[in-house]
Amino acid sequence: MQAEARFRSQYSVAPLVLSEESHSLKPISEIDFALDELPGSSLHEALAAYRSQAPVARTHFLGLDAWVITSHEALAKAFPDDERFPGHLMYQAGFEPAVGRSFISMEGAEHRAYRKLATPAFRSRAISNYEETGLAELAHELIDSIEAEGVDEVDLVSRYCARFPYLVISRMLGLPRDREEEFHGWALGLLRGRDDPAAGKIARDALTRFLVPIVEARRAEPKEDVISALVHAEIDGRSLTDEEVHAHIRLLFPTGGETTHGTLGNLLSALLTHPEAWQAVVADRTRADDAVSEALRWETSIAVLPRLSAAHEIEFHGATIAPSSWTLFAPAAANRDPAIYADPDRFDLDRRPSELLTFGRGAKSCPGMHLARRNMVVSLEILAERFPNMRLLDYESAQPRRTVLRSPDMLHVRLR
Repeated sequence: MQAEARFRSQYSVAPLVLSEESHSLKPISEIDFALDELPGSSLHEALAAYRSQAPVARTHFLGLDAWVITSHEALAKAFPDDERFPGHLMYQAGFEPAVGRSFISMEGAEHRAYRKLATPAFRSRAISNYEETGLAELAHELIDSIEAEGVDEVDLVSRYCARFPYLVISRMLGLPRDREEEFHGWALGLLRGRDDPAAGKIARDALTRFLVPIVEARRAEPKEDVISALVHAEIDGRSLTDEEVHAHIRLLFPTGGETTHGTLGNLLSALLTHPEAWQAVVADRTRADDAVSEALRWETSIAVLPRLSAAHEIEFHGATIAPSSWTLFAPAAANRDPAIYADPDRFDLDRRPSELLTFGRGAKSCPGMHLARRNMVVSLEILAERFPNMRLLDYESAQPRRTVLRSPDMLHVRLR
């Protein structure tokens, strides 16, 4: 509650909407990491309580018995341990029905081969060129659209955070700009595919119909875009089929788009609820890198990542885990482990964390981590340039919520 008190004191003259409701925790034995929202500090208090019990502790997920891994040491070992925690199982169950088969849901040698084919497209010259100029141009474009309305107050989540990463992906792919709102809708449909299979299928079919002629055209005449790089990638005489290209593109929207949406929201929530940190970035925009690194530690969008344990009983850090049990990887806990970071609950621009588990480790680590960081840094630099006096009006709705995809629902700000 220290951040709230500081926020309240600094902006007491602003029209704040500060809830007085308590965030006191229910007993941790009753917490369900899929069903409870755990806003703000309540998630971190719960994870700290679990960590104080053991590095791997019993909990609940979707009403079922589960385990949560909270210590940095244990999680750093769990991420690359594909024998005890096979990463492809959750992706097969959660993404394949809507997205199709992609490298993220493969295992072993097949995973490595397809990842080598798919991921170099995001280290291509097209990406480098876009990072140099395109990200900044897009950020200014979105801000210009806000400025054109002449408004003083906006919700940054709906107007910026939820739009920027999807537009980045569609432009890097080289997709037509007049269809960008449709792409966003398809991405949300794919993301909801596990809970709403019908919506997932509609989104998959619509996006695929749209992609077929574009992929064919890039095979015949490549351009400086990611689709061309995917279509013409070749390793050891192997290249991607049209369906494999389609699946990889379908994967990008719900994974890269939604997680970056969350990280942007969490970054701005952290800074705007710590006004001294926001002003430090405004005064020296080279500090945007420091702010992004600390935000990725302090509040990650994948706070708790569900996995299934192996199909046989396993032992891990003193826990005996039954076959095919929910096992929750908690980067949000590992990134605040006091064994690694002093005063871990403090948001500190001078920390420069170097042991982050935000993007995972091992074969299933996030291949888009560099691009995600660049999205955040560029967005922060330009928002600080365009709206140096921006301040938060509603503290409560700015608190990150949920666990698997954690972010604030709203960032209600006054721009000037």
